[in-house]
Amino acid sequence: MQLTKASEADTAQPQVIIYPKPMRDFTEDNWYPLQLLKLALRESNVAHRLQPSDDVLVQSRALKLLEENQNITLAWSMTSAEREDNLLPVRIPIYKGLYGWRLLLVKPGSALLQNPVSSVAELKKYILVQGHDWPDNVLLRSNGLRLDTATHIELLFSMLQKGRADAFPRSVLEIWSEMDARPNQFAVAPGVALYYPTAVYFFFNKQNAALAQLVEQGLNRAIANGKFDQLFYQHHRDAIARSALSQRTILRLHNAALPENTPVQRKELWFNVSPQSN
Repeated sequence: MQLTKASEADTAQPQVIIYPKPMRDFTEDNWYPLQLLKLALRESNVAHRLQPSDDVLVQSRALKLLEENQNITLAWSMTSAEREDNLLPVRIPIYKGLYGWRLLLVKPGSALLQNPVSSVAELKKYILVQGHDWPDNVLLRSNGLRLDTATHIELLFSMLQKGRADAFPRSVLEIWSEMDARPNQFAVAPGVALYYPTAVYFFFNKQNAALAQLVEQGLNRAIANGKFDQLFYQHHRDAIARSALSQRTILRLHNAALPENTPVQRKELWFNVSPQSN
């Protein structure tokens, strides 16, 4: 995205920015994506007011409304070629690529607890659960992994608990809080993690390029002055440490659908670890 200098008109009047109302009790004071958005807007001197959508929006619905330029200003999601065609991405991975670092949530007594997998070939023996419209489904299947899907995340936990699937790959940033919120129901498979290159971006409607440019400008400024990493690790340091990625065998998956404009060359945008790999 080509940056242009913001005019006074861009920044003088407070902009109402509507984001998808979450299912959980998140607000702009405790939700990392909104705090990062606020940081970017401050760095670009954008007067703003954040406002949740009237209704709770699942990801697919939020992205559809955004494409139609109805009721919301932006959303954030894992990227895909289709999403980048339909919407306007700010190509800075807001989670530093850590949504592509996955641990396996399993139920107590799982074979994956007693006999950890050490290769993608071994993982192919097991059934994984995923949301039906998640963009990484194509990636997982293209690597030969077996999936079962459902429309709602709570159904995925239920499928795992009832033995309809063997594991639920979750980001290192999600898995610990999800497990802790369900005491004694789940465990994390030891000794292994999945990795595939991907990014979660802020997305805008294509007609809202001016605001997208300002957010991109603000994020780049926050990266340069260290405030991006400060906020990121403030929220995620504990989950990263608990995941101990450098002590796990990393099963690297190929992402043939990674959009060609993904800024993989900008090393400062990505979390880096040097684990054992298979």
